[in-house]
Amino acid sequence: MKLFLKPRRTFICIIAACMFFSCVTTSLRKNDTQTANGAFSQNEMQIAHLANGIPLYVQKNTANRKLALLVIVQGGTAYLTRETSGLESALFSMMTYGSQKYNYDTLQQLAYEMNIAITPSVSREGAILSMSCIDYYFETVLPIFADAFLHPAFEKEQYDTLMTGYAQDMQRLQTDSQNMLAYEMTQTIFKNHPYEVSSAVRPYSIENITIENMRRLHEKDMDARRIMIVAVGNFNAKTLAKKLNKTFGAIDAQSYELRYADVPPLSISGAPVVITSEAASGTGYLEKVASGPSIFDDDMLAASLAATMYSQVLFNVVREKYGACYTPSASITPMRAGMASVHIFKASDLQNVVTYEKEAHAIFASGFVIDGKNDDGTYALSPIADRLEGCKNQYINSFYASSVMNSSVASRIAYSLLMFGEPHAYDEKIARIADVSAKEVQAAFKKYWAEKSGQWFAVVGPADKTQIQF
Repeated sequence: MKLFLKPRRTFICIIAACMFFSCVTTSLRKNDTQTANGAFSQNEMQIAHLANGIPLYVQKNTANRKLALLVIVQGGTAYLTRETSGLESALFSMMTYGSQKYNYDTLQQLAYEMNIAITPSVSREGAILSMSCIDYYFETVLPIFADAFLHPAFEKEQYDTLMTGYAQDMQRLQTDSQNMLAYEMTQTIFKNHPYEVSSAVRPYSIENITIENMRRLHEKDMDARRIMIVAVGNFNAKTLAKKLNKTFGAIDAQSYELRYADVPPLSISGAPVVITSEAASGTGYLEKVASGPSIFDDDMLAASLAATMYSQVLFNVVREKYGACYTPSASITPMRAGMASVHIFKASDLQNVVTYEKEAHAIFASGFVIDGKNDDGTYALSPIADRLEGCKNQYINSFYASSVMNSSVASRIAYSLLMFGEPHAYDEKIARIADVSAKEVQAAFKKYWAEKSGQWFAVVGPADKTQIQF
């Protein structure tokens, strides 16, 4: 059963972007063709416009009765400051806590009766309010969803509940080692960079998460120039556009100057930063981060594959051979200004774990992955090229797993629109994974994990600060 639940908050800048890379498709975009009703067909997608110019992207799917509808507001943190970080996240959360016509208790009851969901999500590029229901209830749910977006109630009781959740999040920054590591790391590497403005609420912005500020931001967000709508399911674009015109089609186009974030690459270097916390006593949480590929870079896919394959080598060396930590891994964060990272989760050998990471680094940099051990205890190695296709297939399998639900397809389209300005551009980019060579994977690893100086960050217990070695 899905209810109008309070949204889960997380370190969006680090985690959400990584999740996008679990979705991969091999379908390619077709040329646009205009249909008789004025919409455009594109991979069974129709593109129509509401009366005020808001574009409507409809991906038709008749395989199930679930319907997904997403409203996107472009701009994100470009309209915020460091001191108002997370304000849009709070605003879109409040949309799910009640509207002028439907208070919070009513929403909960309707969700229980009809098994519907209305949920928010935010990123640096924009914010999304989404709904999901079976087709039988769509006519009932649509006005509820529209009222949530257009007329949030901002009730004091629900606002207090939201702020209590944020206060607990801020507390976890001081008590949870993983959250502490992520927060301290981003505060260092994003300093004096546009990413210093976060899409999540921060300790330095929580006092500005007020109802008054949310109301002002809501007025600015209700701008037809910045809004897009995505629908996935058994829809007809022309018919749906007529229905949406009654609500979303009445939003005015405002006249203020639109903002577009200019995001330069990250510059990451410096001495290791070690933070102490009683919560980390007896273990350690480490991360090395360097500037990585932008989501727009040609070698982004090669770097993503390199991270996946390097994670396997790290596991075999750091965890299996030496037992120096619970889980080691590598990743890229494919933002406009990307990052390449190595993560050491729950390190038990703080004196040597970085040395072991360097051993794994040397193996992969030489062009090999680990298949196991020989009889004499040495590693059985295989060239990157021999294991590359299997790695690519992991991405393809992830796509099929994630595209079962219409809501997942709609989210992928929304991400593509926010990042690339086109509904299928993300799919097209990921489809090129088939052409990535082992040479390109090794070159990306060298570029982002070897040649970049990067910086280590760690959270350890007070007694362990002198033990950790870099």
